[in-house]
Amino acid sequence: MTHVPDVRVAQPADADGIAQLMVQLGYQSPASAVATRLARILPRQDQRFLIAEIDGRPVGWLHAAVWEFVETGPFVVIGGLVVDRAVRRQGVGRLLMRSAEAWAVEQGCSIVRLWSSDARTDAHRFYERLGYAHIKTQYSFVKSIDPDGRRNFDDFVPRLDR
Repeated sequence: MTHVPDVRVAQPADADGIAQLMVQLGYQSPASAVATRLARILPRQDQRFLIAEIDGRPVGWLHAAVWEFVETGPFVVIGGLVVDRAVRRQGVGRLLMRSAEAWAVEQGCSIVRLWSSDARTDAHRFYERLGYAHIKTQYSFVKSIDPDGRRNFDDFVPRLDR
C-alpha cells in the first residue's frame, strides 16, 4: 500500500460508502437506510462507528458497541468490520481493530468480543493473528415478529456468494 489509511469517526455523509462496502461483507441495504441507521447510532456514547480511508476514499469500516450482561459485566462487541477487497492484507483491518480496542479501554472495558460466520475462514485467521481466542461454536437464531412474516428477516443473513 502506498498510502497509510486514516481512521476517523463516521459521519452521516459516509452512508453511501458504508453501504457499498457492506455488499463485500454480504449484506445489502440502500444508502438511505444506512443513513437512517447512522443517524441513530452516531450520537450514542455506547457505540463507535469508524471509517478507514485512503486519499479521502472509504476503504473500510468498523462498528463497535458496549454491551453489558449480568454474567459478564461490560465489554465491547465488534458488530461489523469490512475492508475493501482491493486493500485487504495491507493493515487497514488491523488499524480499525486497534482503534476499536483503544476506544474499548476508554469505555472502561477490558474485553473485546466478536462473532464471525463459519464460512469466513480468512477472517478467523485474521482475528487469531490479532490475539483473539476462539472460545466457542454456537448456533445463531432469529425470529421475525413482524406481522408480515419474514420482512427484514433476510437482513440478518449474509450472502457470502457475492
